[in-house]
Amino acid sequence: MKTPALRSLLKAAVFFLTLVVAMCLVRIFDLQSVLDPAWADTHLRGEAQGAFLYTALVMLLSPLGFPRQALAALGGYAFGAFQGTILACLGLVGGCAAGFFYARLLARSMVRRRLEKRIRRLDAFLSRKPFAMAAAVRCFPLGNNALTSMAAGLTSIRPLPFFAGSALGYLPQTVTFALLGSGIRVDPLWNSALAALLFIVAAAVGIIVYKRCTGAEAVRDEED
Repeated sequence: MKTPALRSLLKAAVFFLTLVVAMCLVRIFDLQSVLDPAWADTHLRGEAQGAFLYTALVMLLSPLGFPRQALAALGGYAFGAFQGTILACLGLVGGCAAGFFYARLLARSMVRRRLEKRIRRLDAFLSRKPFAMAAAVRCFPLGNNALTSMAAGLTSIRPLPFFAGSALGYLPQTVTFALLGSGIRVDPLWNSALAALLFIVAAAVGIIVYKRCTGAEAVRDEED
């Protein structure tokens, strides 16, 4: 077997093995329980290391498919809307980078060979305006945060614009759900109403940016 083929096979094995191990650890340590407010009361609120622990958990759990909205709500509940938003965004960007480089280093060569046409289309979609497209995609209320980061890692998109766009796109929904989380304790009616409004605005902004970017690219392609 040729060395490049063996290297690709080993990367594929590591890629799938680490996914299995990560999911097993989630089960073994019952990490789903971190979304329970009672867990936050015990381990996050009032603890000196609570902010660090929460940020690290968001960084770990978001690439494993935990919904970022629920993680942001947990931050709002434990630390309040303002601090919860900041900590959640830091953790989400860290998790985005982890998923991105995980796919780029271990799965990119393997997947590109098998799904060349699809990856090429995704590459063209993201690479021309990576910052704007990343921000638009992250604003959408639906979609899988972890798969988006890993899919981007399979392309040739530059990391920093993708991370920066993701950070901006994360912000509206993170604020929304951090407000909802904090509303469990303080001003639930007003916080919930403001959160609902921000949720609608975030989705609308994502759709507008997406249409403008894709529309501009379509016009450019016609001119070319």
